[in-house]
Amino acid sequence: MIKSKAYDRLSYTDKENITLIKNNKKKDLTIEDMIKDPILIKVDSNVNKLDEKALHKYIISMLENRFLELGTGFTLAGHEYKIMVNNHAYKIDLLFFNYLLNAFIVVELKTKEYHPKDKGQLEFYVNYVDKNIRLDKHNSTIGLLIVKKKDKYVIEYVTNEDIYVTTYKLVV
Repeated sequence: MIKSKAYDRLSYTDKENITLIKNNKKKDLTIEDMIKDPILIKVDSNVNKLDEKALHKYIISMLENRFLELGTGFTLAGHEYKIMVNNHAYKIDLLFFNYLLNAFIVVELKTKEYHPKDKGQLEFYVNYVDKNIRLDKHNSTIGLLIVKKKDKYVIEYVTNEDIYVTTYKLVV
């Protein structure tokens, strides 16, 4: 965590409100407590720009080698997770289950700046998982959009409490 400068990537508010988490208080954690911004993705030195497929490859590689970069409590349920709706196939980039939150986490990857239409795609996947995969004993499904750049003013008007947006940063 020190090498990846996790503390430096916290917002000013987060730094001011740091408290120790005790084992019996894990139920108080939220997805915002677990996701870093930006997520550091180690790439080859000759890579300047990625398409979504290459970003997906690097995230899977990161998961295998440095799973904690994404956050705490995540288990991989599938990547390019195929779902069928009305005889149309769709693929969820990454599907996680977070055992600390007792919830599925749907992750969509975008190699561009955040756009409001990305939220619609993510909500579609979140709703599908909620209705078809999640069990009654699980908490509501959470959506996480990982984008190259985010505009906090645009996000303020298009996100809801179960959709989170974070960025990624390529490091060599």
